[in-house]
Amino acid sequence: MKRAWLITLLFAFNAVSVTAQPALEDALTKAGLVDVAALQAPLFFDIRYATPRNFTKQKIYDSPRCFLHKDAAQALLKAVELAAKQKEPFTFCLWDCYRPLSAQKKLWQAVPNPSYVAPPAKGSRHNRGMAVDLTPCDFNGTPLPMPTEFDNFTKRAHMDFYDLPPDVLNRRETLKKIMTQAGFTYTRTEWWHFDKTGWKTNHPVLDIELPL
Repeated sequence: MKRAWLITLLFAFNAVSVTAQPALEDALTKAGLVDVAALQAPLFFDIRYATPRNFTKQKIYDSPRCFLHKDAAQALLKAVELAAKQKEPFTFCLWDCYRPLSAQKKLWQAVPNPSYVAPPAKGSRHNRGMAVDLTPCDFNGTPLPMPTEFDNFTKRAHMDFYDLPPDVLNRRETLKKIMTQAGFTYTRTEWWHFDKTGWKTNHPVLDIELPL
């Protein structure tokens, strides 16, 4: 009897969860966000906070999907075009996109340092769908050598750290140039983090869960 009750409860929970997904997607769409995977660009996804492979060693997101505000998404497509025109063409692997405010609170609890994590009371550009964390990769999705891995809180991850192999230094500078031309600004302490210009204008902090 107890087992039957548990099965019924799990079925009901799953049914509610499935029903909630379209509502979450509708809420994100109304907020101006788009599913980046649906843009059919040659992009790859390794959403680190949907796994334990991040600085918290915990799974922060329940979903590995990438959403960005349509303004940031269009700028990202421009960056893809520019990267494909380089002497050594490449594309991008995305590590983080839109981040619900509830997830921001978890990150702040782990590293309450505003140089690396925006205070939840202020909100992050990620919470607005106006920031992206990415790394250059080849067209098979293999990341190219860069100064550090994701979420490295050392000076080696800073944009003004120059004690690097020539190919890595050149690639970082190319990445910075491409993203700037596409309409993003960069962060001094994280070579992988880029904010879409205009993020302050009519882009509120959001706390909509990521749909599965």
